[in-house]
Amino acid sequence: SAGEHELRVNDLPKFLRESLRASGQGPQGTRILNVDLTTTFHSRPPESEIQTLQTACDLLQQQIDLLRARQAALNDRRQWLRALGEQSHDFAKGLAQGQMKPQDCADFFSFAATQALQNAEAEQDLEVQLRQRQEELAAKQRELAHKRGYDLPDRSAAVVNVDMLAEGDFSLELSYLVTQASWHPQYDVRVTVGENGNQGEVELTYVGLVQQSTGESWEQVSLALSTARPSLAAVLPELAPHYLDVYTPPPPRQVLAAPMMASAAPRAMMKRQSTGGMSADMAKDTMTYSSVDELPWGAQAEVATATVEQTGTAYVFRIARSVDIPSDNSPHKTTIALDNLPCTFDYVSAPVIEPNVHLRAKITNTTERVLLPGESSIFLSGEYVGTTKVKLTAPNEQFKIFLGIDDNIKVKREQLERSVEKGALLQSDLRRTTYTYRITIHNYAAFVRNIILRDQLPLSQHERIKVKTQNIQPPPTERTKLELLTWRFPLAAAAEYKLEYRFTVEHPQDMQVRGML
Repeated sequence: SAGEHELRVNDLPKFLRESLRASGQGPQGTRILNVDLTTTFHSRPPESEIQTLQTACDLLQQQIDLLRARQAALNDRRQWLRALGEQSHDFAKGLAQGQMKPQDCADFFSFAATQALQNAEAEQDLEVQLRQRQEELAAKQRELAHKRGYDLPDRSAAVVNVDMLAEGDFSLELSYLVTQASWHPQYDVRVTVGENGNQGEVELTYVGLVQQSTGESWEQVSLALSTARPSLAAVLPELAPHYLDVYTPPPPRQVLAAPMMASAAPRAMMKRQSTGGMSADMAKDTMTYSSVDELPWGAQAEVATATVEQTGTAYVFRIARSVDIPSDNSPHKTTIALDNLPCTFDYVSAPVIEPNVHLRAKITNTTERVLLPGESSIFLSGEYVGTTKVKLTAPNEQFKIFLGIDDNIKVKREQLERSVEKGALLQSDLRRTTYTYRITIHNYAAFVRNIILRDQLPLSQHERIKVKTQNIQPPPTERTKLELLTWRFPLAAAAEYKLEYRFTVEHPQDMQVRGML
């Protein structure tokens, strides 16, 4: 009817108070006068799923209490039977005085034995039932604690004042931001190696793991996953002066035991809309077939993927189907994309660390999407290899993953020389050690392999320790200021490659050098 109305929407999930907004549609001239936030008080959480779990916990607790009462009654009966048995010494007196017959004594002892056996069986049965009920209750309580997103059963409520100039229908929509929702990416990388072993293809499955603990179950919602990071975009990093000063060690302090603290997981904000207390982002799949004969048979099943939208510097992945995300803070998978990407291979070894050669794939992101950092499961020619991490990768950027050890390439690092000599007459206090190393790598594969070989020379951190390079043959492709050496070269099938390097370490004889080989 025309006039001012107060509309109340109860049992809202946790959200940012300042994000609450109201809008609506109604007759011409309708106005929203005010939007306020209040509290609805409950004796128990209002969510039906939590109420069902709470009722189940209460029933199990009642059964446990009843079983314990039966145990107490059984214990009383056993004590009574024990007290009756302690009076059996009067049986002999009764027999002597003719007050009892031998059959009476036999009947009593038979009765006592039967009762004792029944009591033992009953006690064992009660213990089994009690243990089962306690285990069921513990499981229900864990599930209840996992699903409850609130400490108290009370919930927020929105109060909206609406003024209508004419009679008619009014549709109210509430929107708010929740912070107990997040998503992070995960990948399946399935690598297929080409015939020559130097090129191949990668099937990259881009998966979003969505979790939320808002206290509100999301049923059949339209889900959009955004790469935007509002908390990082709000503040521009500013440089501060970089000072150098003399280091002063802090005074020693007593170490106190501290309680373990759980690290806070990063959170992302997701926008939800509500109409009359119910989710407005509801959608159901409408794909139907008029006849079973129309269904294709024997075709390879396709993977449902998301559509991609670019909004400014962020990407939004809109999931193609409606999904259910319960408020249990458990990750729920939804596929974002499935792409075939080109890749090339090389073979990397650092024999100073280990005598193995690792197969490495260099994958180019030929899609228009950003690959966010995330865990990746790796499969090589259908076999599971392990897990790794995919870094933040822009479109057309390369990222690298290791696919395991290639036993067709052998590498060996050996020390050829370690000679020590003292200084000349004018340098009698010096000690000079000469080292020579050789690295040999052999390709037993049937095709040429692109090799990356890594090694290092020692680096002095003291002015009286001198390291001098005598010879490196062949010269490395790259040599950094930290004396990290890299050779890159193709190695033909059944071919062998050798390199040698020689250096000296010079220091005073009375100086003990740390890190010497």
